[in-house]
Amino acid sequence: MENSSSFFCNKDCKYFPCHETKDPDSFNCLFCYCPLYSYGELCGGHFKYSKRGIKSCIDCTIPHHPNSAEYINGKLKEFNAAKTDERGQLMVCLDLEGVLFPEIWEAVAKETGVPELCRTTRDEPSYDKLMKGRMELCNEHGITLAKIVSIIERMDPLPGALEFLDKLKNLGSVAIISDTFEQFAKPVEKKLGLGIYCNVLETDDEGRLTGYKMRCRDTKTTTVRAFKAMGYFVIASGDSYNDVGMLGAADRGFFIHPPLAVKEQYKSFAAVEDLEELFANIYRESKA
Repeated sequence: MENSSSFFCNKDCKYFPCHETKDPDSFNCLFCYCPLYSYGELCGGHFKYSKRGIKSCIDCTIPHHPNSAEYINGKLKEFNAAKTDERGQLMVCLDLEGVLFPEIWEAVAKETGVPELCRTTRDEPSYDKLMKGRMELCNEHGITLAKIVSIIERMDPLPGALEFLDKLKNLGSVAIISDTFEQFAKPVEKKLGLGIYCNVLETDDEGRLTGYKMRCRDTKTTTVRAFKAMGYFVIASGDSYNDVGMLGAADRGFFIHPPLAVKEQYKSFAAVEDLEELFANIYRESKA
């Protein structure tokens, strides 16, 4: 037989043939190591277990059959289909600002008359650079933590957010994961009826912003990975640069009305325009 995309006979290998064969010209070396080995008794091959419980395939020539590619690819598709059917409970991970709640810093900028505070992660990919700039501006203009919290307390969730969350709760679990801070999150949690996974803001005795502490590196991505490790099927959605890692770590990721620059740079993620469209996609994926 001639070598092709599904057949390769490597007679130059010092181990050739690695299994006994009566027809060395038809011995397929495409799968030097059988992709089905780790599936145990489900592989369908002629194997046996040693006294020490080690799977031995010395008598199996399925991977080296001329048509082995067709058989092995078929088995892998079968296993993947079964894995999808057995996937865990749904966990929807959502960014907060721009998805469920207005941008807090934009509201602060408007009320305090400091337009430079309008910059968000939609404009500046570096969160550390963004936060240091915010803290400097707040201290320069006398904007304390108490002032910011008072502004947040007068803000309302985005239109449709509460209804969206109610519908999601009927599909599975919901986690709001944000780069905001627990001091900002407390009044928001009361309005949304859900806790928020977030970070901690540091202040001095007079309430001036002095620093911030991330609970862990890349909080959003780390949290999504933890949920997946617990067996959840995770769908994530956010609107900006700092959501990319979370979307990539999830089983399914969606941007919601992202800036054009973000949308163009990360075309691998589907983008929706509103909560209604996002719910339709989450519902479809949850029932797939």
